[in-house]
Amino acid sequence: MNRIYHALLLAGAFLRPASAECRILKRGLSRDILLIGGTLLTPDGVVQRDSALFIQAGKIAYVGDTCGFGTGRGGDDASVVHCAGSVVSPGFINTHEHIDFSTVGPFPDLGERVGHRHDWRLGTRNFTMREVAVNGSEVDAVAWGELRHVFSGTTSIIGGEMVPGLARNLDFPEGLEDGLDARLVIYDTFPLKDRLGILRNGDCDYGADAIDSATATQYHRYIGHVGEGVDVEAANEFICLSNGSFDTTPAVDGGGLSTDIIAPNVVLVHALGLSRGDFDVVAARGAKVVWSPRSNMYLYGTTLDVTYLLDAGITVALGTDWLPSGSATIGREAACAVSATRELYHASLAPEVLWEMATVNAARVAGYEDELGSLEVGKVADIVVFGGGEGDGDGDPYEQAIFAPQEKIELVLRGGKVLVARSEMRDLAAGSCEQVSFGHVDKIVCVKDELGSSFRELEASLRGVYPAVLPGIPPYEPSCEPGMKL
Repeated sequence: MNRIYHALLLAGAFLRPASAECRILKRGLSRDILLIGGTLLTPDGVVQRDSALFIQAGKIAYVGDTCGFGTGRGGDDASVVHCAGSVVSPGFINTHEHIDFSTVGPFPDLGERVGHRHDWRLGTRNFTMREVAVNGSEVDAVAWGELRHVFSGTTSIIGGEMVPGLARNLDFPEGLEDGLDARLVIYDTFPLKDRLGILRNGDCDYGADAIDSATATQYHRYIGHVGEGVDVEAANEFICLSNGSFDTTPAVDGGGLSTDIIAPNVVLVHALGLSRGDFDVVAARGAKVVWSPRSNMYLYGTTLDVTYLLDAGITVALGTDWLPSGSATIGREAACAVSATRELYHASLAPEVLWEMATVNAARVAGYEDELGSLEVGKVADIVVFGGGEGDGDGDPYEQAIFAPQEKIELVLRGGKVLVARSEMRDLAAGSCEQVSFGHVDKIVCVKDELGSSFRELEASLRGVYPAVLPGIPPYEPSCEPGMKL
C-alpha cells in the first residue's frame, strides 16, 4: 500500500471533524507536490469521506477517494495535509471589480437611491454626485485590493487593473500568472462611450466609437457594463446593443447606430435595466450576466430577480463591484444575494448555487472554464480550504465555503503555491512569508516575493486605508436593504 494514501486513510479513520483544522501528516521532499485530504467540492458533488486531492507541478493530478489514488503517481515525495471537517474548493473567481479603488472606504449612506449610474457618478438630474479619489498610488491600491480578495479565498479577478503576482488578472494577458493560456478578455466600463453622462431614450446617440457587433465578435470574451440603472435610459442601452434596426441614423458627431452584440462571448455587467423579455433574448443567444447585488441595492434600491435568469438557463456569476458601494469580499456578496432575493422576490438561493456563481459559473463567464473553476484533473491548482467548527453550515459544505469569513480560511493556493495558510502549515510554504493575525487566528502570508514588499510594509505605507484583513462583517459595509427614494 502506498504510504501516502495509507496516512490519509488513517487520518480519515481517527481524526474526526470537531476541530475543522488542517494538519500536516507528512512533510514531503518537494513543495511542488501536495496531497490534501478533506471534503472535496467537485463537479460530481461533495466527496466527503476518505477523499484526496493531489497537486503536482501547479496542476490538479488526481481527485477522488484515497483508495483510488494508488501507487505510481509520484506521491512519495508529496507533503500530506489532512483537513478534518474542512472543505476543499476551487478558488473563487471575482468577475467584476474596480480594483483600483480598493483603498477607498464605502460611501456614506445619504438615503438616496437613483435611476441611472450617471446620477451618482456625475450628479445628473439633480442627484448627489459621489466623488471618489484613490488613496495613495493606484499601483498600491490595486495590490491592496488583490490582497483583500486573496485573504478571502479569491484567486482570480476581472478588475480593470492589475499588479504582478497575487490573484490572477483574467483581463490582462500579463496578469494570468503561471499555468494559464493567454486569451483576449475585454473589460469595458462604457460600451456605449457614455462616460460624460450621456442619457438617451428612443435613439442610440451616445459617444462615437461605441462597441459594435463586428468588434465584439473578435473577442474571446467581451465583458461590459450595460443597463446599470432602473429607468428607461438604462433600458435603452440594451436595446441599442441588441437590435441592429432600432437606430439606423448616424449621429452628427459619429456613432449613433444601434448594433447587436448579444452572443455567447458577451457578458453583461449589472443589467438592471433589462426586462424579462430582454433576458429571454440573453438566454436564447447564450450571453452571460455578472450580478453585483450589494451595489445594486445600495445605489438603486433593487437588484435582479436572479431566479428568473437561472430558470431561463443564463450563466450568472458574482462580482463585488467596488468598495464604495459593493462588497469587500465574495462571501459578503453572497450574503447580500441571499437577503436581497428573499426580501425582494420571496425566493431562496441555495448555498450550492451561490458557490457555483463564484467558481464554475465565474470560470465560464471569464472564458477559462477548461482551466479554472472546478476540481478536475488537468486544471490549475487554484485551491482554497475553508475551515469551520462543529455545526458550521449545519453540515452543508457549500455554505461552509461560500460564506466563510477570512479567519476561517485554512489555505489559499494559486497554481499550487501557498499564498496564505494557517501558521501551523508554515512548512508547506516557500519563499518569504510573514505571520499576520486574522482576529484570533494567526496565519502566514507569503506575498513579499510577488509584491516586492511585505504585507506589513505595504500596510504601513498606506497609513490607515480601508483594511485588507477584515472581520466577519466588514466595517461600514453598504446596506443590502431594499429601498427606492428617487
